[in-house]
Amino acid sequence: MQHTKKLLVAGLLLSLNTLTAQATTYSVTDLGTLGGGDSYARGINAIGQVVGDVYPAGNGANHAFLYSNGAMQDLGTLGGTYSYATGINASGQVTGYSAGHAFLYSNGAMQDLGTLGGTYSYAAGINDSG
Repeated sequence: MQHTKKLLVAGLLLSLNTLTAQATTYSVTDLGTLGGGDSYARGINAIGQVVGDVYPAGNGANHAFLYSNGAMQDLGTLGGTYSYATGINASGQVTGYSAGHAFLYSNGAMQDLGTLGGTYSYAAGINDSG
């Protein structure tokens, strides 16, 4: 009976230590708005780069953005009035959609990914292989 109590207490202490070791802290960062009213984060990678969409000042339509190293960058559009960024990988490649077509933003340029024969396409995420 005494041996069982010692094992139970040891097990509880081990469990408490495990819970304490798993404590995580978080912080909240205001990404800004590029001078407009709202911004929406939609994806983040392991190094803290964030993508989403923002209403930039003077424009009534959303634009995709990339937030990296403390600065927000407007990614533009595929020639239409709007764009939305939905995912980012470890290499900083961004995917989303603009003017009804999926895009890949890489090395400073937005590339139209086209469709599979239809009118519209939408990219929801990107893996680390691009």
